[in-house]
Amino acid sequence: MSDLYTLGEVMALFLAIDTDDVATAEKYELSVAGAEGNVAVAVTRLGLSASLISRLGADQLGKNILASLKREGVHVDGVKTVNSYTPALVRNRGQENPIDVTYLRKSSAGSTISVEDVEEKAIALSRWVHVTGISVAISESSAAAVAKAMELARKNSVPISFDINLRRKLWSESDASKALRSLIHDVELVIGGVDEYAVVWGSADPEENLRLASAAGVKTAIMTAGDQMMRVLSNGERFDVMPNVVKTIDPVGSGDAFVGGTIAGILGGLTLREAILQGSKCGALVASQLGDWTGLPKGASGVMSQSLENIS
Repeated sequence: MSDLYTLGEVMALFLAIDTDDVATAEKYELSVAGAEGNVAVAVTRLGLSASLISRLGADQLGKNILASLKREGVHVDGVKTVNSYTPALVRNRGQENPIDVTYLRKSSAGSTISVEDVEEKAIALSRWVHVTGISVAISESSAAAVAKAMELARKNSVPISFDINLRRKLWSESDASKALRSLIHDVELVIGGVDEYAVVWGSADPEENLRLASAAGVKTAIMTAGDQMMRVLSNGERFDVMPNVVKTIDPVGSGDAFVGGTIAGILGGLTLREAILQGSKCGALVASQLGDWTGLPKGASGVMSQSLENIS
């Protein structure tokens, strides 16, 4: 049994470290990236258990990623090694120049995730299922796996969270809107930015998009806006939460840290507002350092260590 069940592509991240431009960089730092894997690590760091379902290539990068996940305590029994290459991404730090990402993922091992990887027993024994729009975008088989996981979670009364996580390099807004709107219904939690909600639900009015999400059976809709006030609509109650604002060193991964921290807080017994604030602190810690996992805090039973409570 795991507290969190999640599935998605995990990639090798090559981060340029000598310059802030991949075109001129000669030195790179290798780490691990991928939204669902980041969330799994965040939850594990906070003292809960997480099972990740994914596929890696039978290559050295795949071995490196698997070892990294194991070191973090993520359950990787559901990570299969297949006859394809391990996906990767190459990017700059985004400190002097805008972040520019190059994906090496088409037809990769991660994109071959399918319904065969989704087991009802594992979902039924979990406390929470988390999926993202990225896994819907990377391939038809992966999208089918997401749909299957959500179907089984509903069948077994397991709460579902959905991070919209729109990646415009992977698909068009019209394709994303159609696919995501068909999936995002009757779920516990949806998280996305103002623009992502607009793509899925189609209104130029953020408040209307929150109402449309609620009408689709989303119990709690969280709408982020960078360092601006977050909008929350939960079971008919509308309130705002101000996120932690820090000097950003590397924003990539901070959204996943927010999601992981919020989910862990809910599972750890915090109120929704407290869980969102915890998620915000986790996101701020990650944004203040280089790398997707580097700043993730530790905790127990889903709650951050007391010494980190007053981060600002």
